[in-house]
Amino acid sequence: MIKTTIVGLGDSLTSGYGMIGGDNYINRLEKYLPKYYPSILWSIHNISKVGITTREGLDLLKDKILPLKPNIVMIMLGTNDISLDNAMHRTIDEFEKNTQNMLELISEFNNRTGLNNCVPIPFLITPPCIIKEDLNSDKSNNRLHQYVHITKQLGNTYSCPVIDFFSITCNTPSKALLFQEDGIHLSKAGYDLLYDTVFGEFTKLINYEGLLKDREQKRA
Repeated sequence: MIKTTIVGLGDSLTSGYGMIGGDNYINRLEKYLPKYYPSILWSIHNISKVGITTREGLDLLKDKILPLKPNIVMIMLGTNDISLDNAMHRTIDEFEKNTQNMLELISEFNNRTGLNNCVPIPFLITPPCIIKEDLNSDKSNNRLHQYVHITKQLGNTYSCPVIDFFSITCNTPSKALLFQEDGIHLSKAGYDLLYDTVFGEFTKLINYEGLLKDREQKRA
């Protein structure tokens, strides 16, 4: 069997904060991919930590993720970067540099798996919108939108998949149902939407048997 390693990198939105059993989109990929594509040996890891930003994400990528020899690295960060809390706030310039450094490290890494010419595929996911800005005075959709724009630009530069989950959630009718009471963390319905969206985009990277397809490499 061909082994394919997927790693999710993120903050509390990736860890499944507030959900029973820590339900999240990475856990669902781990549950369903072996059922849908049984000819592939799936190795799926959730490397997430509550409260982290792209600065800590970059460290996790170097120390925890690349040693796993990943084929796909799914990154969803930014909600904490925009915080005005001095301990977490990352300027938009640092956010861009950290994200770019992650994309460079992934794109230049040789995972020695034989898939996609031994080059991992970075997979960017923007954070969801914030629906209760009055309860989250240190965060705002206006500021988050600027960071989302940077993420999309970098995705285009590095020719990697990008899911604009910010816009998807902003434009969803009755979007309050997608969130927990704090207006930031996703509810079960929110994770349903995130998983379905990620799975749909992920299937574009594989063939009908689940084998990862070779992609044209593009660098900045």
